[in-house]
Amino acid sequence: MSSQFLVHYNKEVVKKEIFEFSKNRWIALYGKTMIRYNDKEPLSISSPEEVPSLVKRFNARTVYATAGKYEKVNKENVSGDKIFAYTPFFDIDTKIDKWEYAIKAADVIISALDKEGVSMSVYLLWSGEGIHVRINENAIPKDYDPLTAAHAIVQYVLKKVKDEIKKLSDESGGVLKIDELIDAKRIFTAPLSFHKELNYVAVCFSPDKLHEFNLDWAKPDSFRHEEGVFSRYVEDETEELLSKAILEYKPTHEGIKPERRTTPQGKIGRFQVMGIVQAARYYVLYGDLPKAESFGLNRAIFYAWAKYYGKGYTPKVTGQKLPAEFRKDRILVTVAGEQVYQNPENGLFVIGDKEQTPEDYNREIKEKINAVIPYDKAWEATVKYVSSFPKEVLQNQREFYQKVYLPIRDAFIEKVVNRKSGLDAFFK
Repeated sequence: MSSQFLVHYNKEVVKKEIFEFSKNRWIALYGKTMIRYNDKEPLSISSPEEVPSLVKRFNARTVYATAGKYEKVNKENVSGDKIFAYTPFFDIDTKIDKWEYAIKAADVIISALDKEGVSMSVYLLWSGEGIHVRINENAIPKDYDPLTAAHAIVQYVLKKVKDEIKKLSDESGGVLKIDELIDAKRIFTAPLSFHKELNYVAVCFSPDKLHEFNLDWAKPDSFRHEEGVFSRYVEDETEELLSKAILEYKPTHEGIKPERRTTPQGKIGRFQVMGIVQAARYYVLYGDLPKAESFGLNRAIFYAWAKYYGKGYTPKVTGQKLPAEFRKDRILVTVAGEQVYQNPENGLFVIGDKEQTPEDYNREIKEKINAVIPYDKAWEATVKYVSSFPKEVLQNQREFYQKVYLPIRDAFIEKVVNRKSGLDAFFK
């Protein structure tokens, strides 16, 4: 074994990062062959100090870890595919002399995820001859099979960006490619591990540093690596993306379970609750159903983004900058105490450069609710619920959020659809 490898894997930051990332993952070591077992038990890392010890013992240069995580790494769990979490990843491959194309492709993937409201849980790993765009596994709602969820997300996003990626691949002479590699036993490079052939190490960094990256960052003697970036996440950040991806999901190999896990009865996501309550708010105040549905979806999108980016942020729904105040096809209006852009020709509402239509509302709100309870019943109950509040509350942004939406956002069916008579039932 080269002394360079031992020196590298004995560095404190290297030991710590590999250990922290590899917790609950089945690891593999590569030297002349791939090693995945130690005395018939699957390999795992129990402490930072074990990293250089295992590398030395098995004469390895590269450390891999499974994309899936196990409660305990043992023969029973890994052979039974008892995965409790899975890291979705996009494996972008190219050749070292055309590494810039990997950066361009990563930018396409990141932009697509950003449009879907997934950004805080995303990180990048330069793997040697390409780059991984990874999503922290905690961003996936726990009521989905993790392997299914990861595959659905990757499949959905790749379908969305296929034309852009094909164009980049053609420009690269065909060396750029992105494959769906989501399966139960999939392994990928651990942070700060050496590449299996090239004299580079795998470095992690956040998406906002993508365009600063160059190959010098991956040099083993002077690497630039963002510590702990793979641990950052917003819980359930992929929920809205996944709700769309799962509808189009097509399993492509064994080990993928197409069904959703059993969820608590009556579980409706906050996004859908916000959408229907805001739509009912508009309908009670102004009485126009198509505009009400447009307003409901518009506000649901706005508040979902504001939750992560702060009040006043305008989400990039389609990834294009939109100086709306200078455009003739929309105006800034005040509706029920909230400032929102509106198309003056048809009255529908707009975020970014996308208009929210009744058809969009049907797909994002109505169909999701209808999968749990009949939508017509939910709508009738919501209109009654919203109508029970004074107009002064409905016309005030803060009052509406705190008094109308907040008390029922996690108990919509119990407190709205199945409510008892009297306002006191809403707040029990």
